[in-house]
Amino acid sequence: MLASLFDMTEKKPQLKCYLAAFNSPRLDPFLESNGFSKGMICFSIPAYGILFRCRTEGELLDLEFGALFSLLEFVKTKLSDEKIGSVQILSSNPQLVFAFTENSTLMKPGSVRRKIVEEYAKKFKIAIGYVAPADNRALVSPAEYPSLPVDQNVKLSFDAEELRKIEFKPFQKGVKV
Repeated sequence: MLASLFDMTEKKPQLKCYLAAFNSPRLDPFLESNGFSKGMICFSIPAYGILFRCRTEGELLDLEFGALFSLLEFVKTKLSDEKIGSVQILSSNPQLVFAFTENSTLMKPGSVRRKIVEEYAKKFKIAIGYVAPADNRALVSPAEYPSLPVDQNVKLSFDAEELRKIEFKPFQKGVKV
């Protein structure tokens, strides 16, 4: 069943993405005293110049799945006008990658995680793979990350309700995964 969800034989445009999550052992004392989370979820879509990071709390594997579901939701909702046939997701966490094998207990039939992935798999094909941390584009410094390439014309989809809710929030303590 999982093999059919992640079949990459179709020749539609493929989107290459990276994701990462970590719990920092140390946090700036000022941030820690103000209740900021030590965890971080990250994803990047280099073809569109997108690098997302959000503070959060949770176990490392839960954070990785949180990054995965955030990435899939972003692709589904914000890049909906793009003709994306498949999404290749690269992670530096072997535990996440092996969660998608047939014998994994983390994605057994009927599990919440499995149901969520199956919903996204209705929209586009999904492939999960491993990438060395040094090559993981979700872990690069924002200063090293290029902005949107000049030849790209990407229109992110926002509805009127979202545009009314946008506000500047310079510091957020984190979200609960």
